[in-house]
Amino acid sequence: MLNSSLHFYILLIFELVLFPFFISINYLKYFFGIYDKNRHIIKLRKDVNSRKIKVCIHEWGGYNEERIKKVKDIKPFLCGLKHQIKRFEQESTSLLIDLTITISDIHLSKQFFDKEFKILSVSNIGMDFSGYSSFYQQIKNESNKYVILTNSSVNARQSFFLDRYIQYFENNPSVGLLGVSYNTSIRQSFIFNNFNPHLQSFFLLTTIHVLNEVVDLNKGFPGSNISNKRLLIRNGEVALSTIIMDLGYDLACVLENGEVFKFNKNCKSDNGRLSWVYPFGDYRYLVKNPNSINPINNIIS
Repeated sequence: MLNSSLHFYILLIFELVLFPFFISINYLKYFFGIYDKNRHIIKLRKDVNSRKIKVCIHEWGGYNEERIKKVKDIKPFLCGLKHQIKRFEQESTSLLIDLTITISDIHLSKQFFDKEFKILSVSNIGMDFSGYSSFYQQIKNESNKYVILTNSSVNARQSFFLDRYIQYFENNPSVGLLGVSYNTSIRQSFIFNNFNPHLQSFFLLTTIHVLNEVVDLNKGFPGSNISNKRLLIRNGEVALSTIIMDLGYDLACVLENGEVFKFNKNCKSDNGRLSWVYPFGDYRYLVKNPNSINPINNIIS
């Protein structure tokens, strides 16, 4: 298997060699792509008949249960596993929450739990995606259910959100994946004008059946066995959203004001830019409370 860091640098060399071509293609798509505003829904999700929702919270064993998350150019915020567990414990919902905590480098963990949870020890290769893929292996053969994949880097701000998220999903069967933050480009690239809208991976809502389709198409769970963080973003976070759009589904993002933005690539000659109506870039730079799970204001199709 090709070393992850070597793989990443080979990708960058490939981009440099074909730099004029990639730049030109992206400019053409950016300004002259074909967007069909009357696009018909290509694909609908398989129905979910269970009221049980499978929730995976991923944690690195070396983190404290409460911490300040600091990312360059993003406002620091309080987060941690303590707040994620509390979020699902106190959630007012008619759903039965089936919670699993995946922990990488569990031997480093200093945390103790007052209640019993399903704990799954996983490798730290793949970071969050190591937890997500290991969790997926546990549930892939179950009947179709809603699935939440999240980590402990979610803002500690609490709100009741789950019922409205599920209601939105049920009202919008074309949506294959819902998140709470987006980025419109791959930052780990020399192609500065690339437009690759994707949901950020610290909170995602989908179903078992959609994940099965993703794994079948990708020949494995995106991001598995990737140790290089920059390659992981490209082949994990970005790839997951891209594969779901390639399958014909829409993506949806819950914004800070409670609106839901639904988007897709539309067709092969358009990368989604012509239908984009919100600010470009990393959404976390634009909000007061980055990495927050915000409740949906109004449920519409």
